[in-house]
Amino acid sequence: MEAFNTYLKQFPHYTPKVFEELIPHLIKKSIVSGDFFLQQGKICKSIAFIEKGIMRLFYLHDGKEITNCFCKENTITCSYSSLITQKESHIAIQAVEYTELIVLPYASLMKLYEKNLFWQQVGRLAAQNEFITTESHNRFLRDLSATERYTQILENESDLLQRVPLNYLASYLQITPETLSRIRNKITRT
Repeated sequence: MEAFNTYLKQFPHYTPKVFEELIPHLIKKSIVSGDFFLQQGKICKSIAFIEKGIMRLFYLHDGKEITNCFCKENTITCSYSSLITQKESHIAIQAVEYTELIVLPYASLMKLYEKNLFWQQVGRLAAQNEFITTESHNRFLRDLSATERYTQILENESDLLQRVPLNYLASYLQITPETLSRIRNKITRT
């Protein structure tokens, strides 16, 4: 829980009291590799802070899995649009490796919003961060070549190369596994 407490300290107006108010609402959960935090088509009923592990957010398009995000330690994950609308999620959230979560149910989040303005701030800042992340990934896909996208991962998130299966990474880069293999071989030779 200490990692989650540290994460919350980055938000304005944090006090130890707001964390104490939160503790009774939290649920610890472990998910083995391949299992789901959320299935596509289900309603997202909670958010999760990742204490340990990595998860991927993906959706199906013409029977093919498209990975649009990897969430690692010390980040929040959920299907944000499903959470706020309480409608079916268009994405699934799956553990890529053994993952330990701290889960906050949606109903508890709503109670916290009413109780303290701090939680409303956290919700607003999390929504802004979600928007920025989505916009950045869209630009990443649109503006960079496949080789440039892979190079950025290599430079900025190299741990993904050891932690994520290549087919998931290829899907995230929106290239085929064969293309990813050719790019990796070309970069390794230079």
